[in-house]
Amino acid sequence: MGIIKKGIFFLLLGLICIPSFQEEFNSFNLKPLRGFFESAPLPEFSDSSWFNGTYQINYQKHINDSIGFRPFLVRLYNQIDFSFFSIPHAERVVVGKKGELFATGYIRGYLGQDFLGKKLIDEKVRMLKVIQDVLWKTRKIFLFVLIPPDKGSYCPERIPDRFLKMQRKQTGRDYFTLKAAEEGVNVLDFNPWFRQMKDTTKYALFPTTGVHWTDYGSWLAADSATRYIKAKTGINMPKLVMTGIEISQQPRHNDDDINKTMNLIWDAPHVSLAYPQFRVDYDPIISKPSCLFIGDSFFWGWWDQGIIDTLFSNKEFWYYNKEIFPESFTKVKTTSEINFKDAVERQNIVVLFQVGAGGGDPGTGFIETAYAEFDTSSGNKIREIERKIKSSSNLFWG
Repeated sequence: MGIIKKGIFFLLLGLICIPSFQEEFNSFNLKPLRGFFESAPLPEFSDSSWFNGTYQINYQKHINDSIGFRPFLVRLYNQIDFSFFSIPHAERVVVGKKGELFATGYIRGYLGQDFLGKKLIDEKVRMLKVIQDVLWKTRKIFLFVLIPPDKGSYCPERIPDRFLKMQRKQTGRDYFTLKAAEEGVNVLDFNPWFRQMKDTTKYALFPTTGVHWTDYGSWLAADSATRYIKAKTGINMPKLVMTGIEISQQPRHNDDDINKTMNLIWDAPHVSLAYPQFRVDYDPIISKPSCLFIGDSFFWGWWDQGIIDTLFSNKEFWYYNKEIFPESFTKVKTTSEINFKDAVERQNIVVLFQVGAGGGDPGTGFIETAYAEFDTSSGNKIREIERKIKSSSNLFWG
């Protein structure tokens, strides 16, 4: 009995001392946690902080953040909660039926909780129609809205019941596409097509552990988009030709983006995924079209596969109409730093690339800016307001 007690004592002592040893000497090379984590600094001691208790609180935070083996201990804690209780320790993530991982934003979109209102969407569609027609008639620039499929609408049967009990309302995407069709706005919505393929597709169009379309799904969409552009404009688009499919048990690119944010010891269960191998056929004598994309993270599926490189003469992406890529990979560059009108006019194609069409606001402010720049009619309310401000000495300072 004494031996057992001593063994337990030394085991507990080791569990206490080993993290401190790791903290001091960092002997074990541990996999860092994914995401942004700012460690609490060692607080400065003062009489006031000691007596009001803030020093003790901040010192405890510092110990918790700097303890040895912290990444492993966090992953262990996350793994236990996920494996036994289906609790994901990631911001705005829920576990659905059959282990499907969802970002709550797409569940909200499916339920219609992102709806901006009919009047607001009506006005955005009206302005978008004006921009579309002006760009095409004056400069032969083809503008259209591309709507990737969202996971909430693609597999709603796997959304947790606590969400499905909520009343589903009209969605921003549904109303936007309805009004866009009435007004003649160019829209390529992949949601109906993806839902139609869901029961017959040989390969997954959405990953279990990711929020975006798979590489295979995004490749199919890219092929369809090139055909759409050619049919609408007559532009001799390069042709994507699939030469093979590689099946992988390990997700690539963004196919496990939710899984990565959960910081588990081992990956969440997922299905095997298909990765297209392809070539591009085009006449080298004919220049590839230039294209500006304004949108969200679904665009990276085309970027990561090299589709943008092969279809267009440039690589220009405005992330949520704010950060400009590829420049922002090295140093952040924003749309406020450039000449908006010139940037648009040097394109052959402009694509508002946004899931759910941004709830009815594709381009996240692009529409209002473009309307102010390209609609020269006397009825342009934005320009009228600008003229009034500039003509008033009391309101304008430079």
